[in-house]
Amino acid sequence: MKGKESQIKELQSKLESGEGFSVLERPSSQMSYLDKFLIESSNRQRGSVESEEGDVEDNRAPSIASSKSNLSELSIDPTSPHGLDLHNKPPHMAPHLPPKPKSHQFLVRTFSSPTKCSHCTSLMVGLTRQGVVCEVCGFACHIGCCEKVPVICPVPSDQTKRPLGIDPTRGIGTAYEGYVKVPKTGGVKKGWVRQFVVVCDFKLFLYDISPDRNALPSVYVSQVLDMRDEEFAVSSVRDSDVIHATKKDIPCIFRITTSLMEPPGLKNHTLMLADTESEKTKWVVALSELHRILKRNNLPNRTIFRAKELLDNTLALIKNAMSGAIVDPDRLVIGTEEGLFCLDLDRSEIARVGEGKKVYQLEYVVEEQLLVVLSGKQRHVRLIPVRALDGDDVEWIKVAETKGCITFATGIMRRSPQLGYCLCVAIKRQNTSQVIIYEVTRTKTRHKRLREVMLPTQAQTLNILTEGRLCVGYQSGFSIYSIMGDQHPLSLVHPDNQLLGFLTYSAVDAMRAIELSRGEFLLVFQTLGVYVDAQGRKSRDREIMYPAIPQAVSFCDGHLLVYSETHVDVFNCASGEWVQTINVKKAKPLNSTGTLSMCIINDMPHIVYLSNIHQRELINVTQCDGSGRPVPRPRRRFSLREGHRAARATDRRSKMISAPTNFNHISHMGPGDGIQIQRLLDLPTTVETADQSLASPQQLQGSQQQRLFHPPRMAHPLPRHPSHSEQRRVSSHVQRTSYTGHNGSATSRRSAAPPRPAVTPPSLPRSPDAPSGDPETSGSHHHPPLSLGSVPSLHEACKDQGVGGGSPRHSIASNNSSNPSTPPSPGHDHGSSSYDS
Repeated sequence: MKGKESQIKELQSKLESGEGFSVLERPSSQMSYLDKFLIESSNRQRGSVESEEGDVEDNRAPSIASSKSNLSELSIDPTSPHGLDLHNKPPHMAPHLPPKPKSHQFLVRTFSSPTKCSHCTSLMVGLTRQGVVCEVCGFACHIGCCEKVPVICPVPSDQTKRPLGIDPTRGIGTAYEGYVKVPKTGGVKKGWVRQFVVVCDFKLFLYDISPDRNALPSVYVSQVLDMRDEEFAVSSVRDSDVIHATKKDIPCIFRITTSLMEPPGLKNHTLMLADTESEKTKWVVALSELHRILKRNNLPNRTIFRAKELLDNTLALIKNAMSGAIVDPDRLVIGTEEGLFCLDLDRSEIARVGEGKKVYQLEYVVEEQLLVVLSGKQRHVRLIPVRALDGDDVEWIKVAETKGCITFATGIMRRSPQLGYCLCVAIKRQNTSQVIIYEVTRTKTRHKRLREVMLPTQAQTLNILTEGRLCVGYQSGFSIYSIMGDQHPLSLVHPDNQLLGFLTYSAVDAMRAIELSRGEFLLVFQTLGVYVDAQGRKSRDREIMYPAIPQAVSFCDGHLLVYSETHVDVFNCASGEWVQTINVKKAKPLNSTGTLSMCIINDMPHIVYLSNIHQRELINVTQCDGSGRPVPRPRRRFSLREGHRAARATDRRSKMISAPTNFNHISHMGPGDGIQIQRLLDLPTTVETADQSLASPQQLQGSQQQRLFHPPRMAHPLPRHPSHSEQRRVSSHVQRTSYTGHNGSATSRRSAAPPRPAVTPPSLPRSPDAPSGDPETSGSHHHPPLSLGSVPSLHEACKDQGVGGGSPRHSIASNNSSNPSTPPSPGHDHGSSSYDS
């Protein structure tokens, strides 16, 4: 072990001093492969990459000639631009090709564990048909590399095993591989699990180890960490970073950081545990050096989408979100298991729309101002005018004959003479399926049936193409139908297509068909993506390979998004290149484009907006200050909106309390001295006074004048009632609880503790002059009175009882109105008290 460590230090010192290995030296260990790569990379950078005069093409030739880790002289295709320099060499330097005894017999094969290409050393990523193998010599490589491999079969022994390394100008090749441990689900405290890691193409591929005796890595990638990520970093950890790890493991742990969600700036941290501290040092040094090479070579940033947080777990309904749509930059519609909800991001309001039916699928047709939903236990398709989102009472339009709908699609069916939209619905039938095509109209029913198509198998996906065509996907195939029925169906998997046998044998599910330019299609199946022409013949040898099992797919702005259990992979549909990995776990698209997606972050559900950084924003996620600079948006707290979507009224509190709607006159009566200075009085709220006749208009007018012209009556405390006994005062305190300080009132529920006569409603106490002999004193010298509106009526009541300034009982019955033109009356206010009703 000491010898190894000294060898590593010696290699690192050589790296710092710039000494290199001979091209023909064979590394003796895995780490020697990496050191050899690092040293050769350093030499290449000094010789070509850092040259200001050389362009990209000039940089490639020296890297090929100086290292056998990527391409040998015999592997260069004369027709490729990389082979021109070699074939223009003087004759005495040109490679001597031996006569070809036989050529390779390559056949497409499926590998069950991670396998590197014997030509370029990159991983052959995919779930099936990852590469080709020569039947004679067993040489394995990518389908795209088979034309560049040595023509001699079998391949000479000195070229069968290639040193590991990356061509820094193209980012191709494997730099290092080894075993590490990563935390189990639930974190470090749950323990560690062993994984196989390959550093390839400036990415880290993590593979689970099968529990079988052979302990081979799985062919499915568990996690992908892209070194091109803007936030990529590798570092050791401190004790505070891994508080649940054992003390002896901490020196062997290192951490890899990548971006996750912006805003709010969350990062993805992946912990790895090496076997020894020296192994950890190897990983940290190697990854840091690779990242430095990547930055120095200025490889293009291929980031397309950035995840931005829309809704977090504080909104309980998102954990059951199943679908969604963007209505405008400030409004979303989310379909959940509990029903349909409209979210106003600008106002932070949420409102339920319609009935509480489970919403499986949701699409918004902007030009028609129409929402199309698949909802309910019977899986019916319903049409909803968009004005229903504003709180209008709008009836959902059920589309007849859509019971048992599998899926639906909307799109343009014609562009002239007038733009027309259609709705295509796939309905499950016994052992078959039926597709009904409707035209979206401006009539009351908003739809008109056009025709139907019977399928011999179950439809799995629908996509509306240009020129009024409908593409139906089913197991192992796709077919194109004319929406108007004026053309014969066309299969997109031609009988002569060599892939047909594989698709039929493996019975793969169809996930989506994407229409490309020049009549080409990308057929997305469960295990791979295939390019075909308009007749269904294979148009490219290149196939799209998924690193992990896809759970769902979406198509947005020319890119295919493949959702797996641990990440989202982004492919450029035109070129077939894998351009980006978004490390959000358990993600699923809520709409067909994937811009709204559900995912799990830190074990909590989130709804994220996948924003295309090259396009305009579809949702207003960030806020800007006065100068236009973006500022972080505070964490949203949504309030439930009921009724029509309108400007916020000034009496919002009253809507949350009870029926009365005008509480302006108590807005200043919070805790403090304000309410005590007023010394307000209230009317008795009793059954007896409620039975009395209402005051005449003249009495009301006189009361109003008294209230307006005699305010000094309430400027001082009222005297106590000398005629009342101490026992009656005690009885009053027993029946009534103390007033609360926040609004100076006590609710009827608190005063209902003692038993009451059956004739008295629970919300109304008895009057002081009741026959039962249970009168109450006002207690105004203990508690502040409440209302100005009750003074005139109270004056009349006191004159009848012969009590000069006493208050029979505190009440808030008169608080229900502050409008001087409509003074409250005792008989009216008994039935409308917001606290007693």
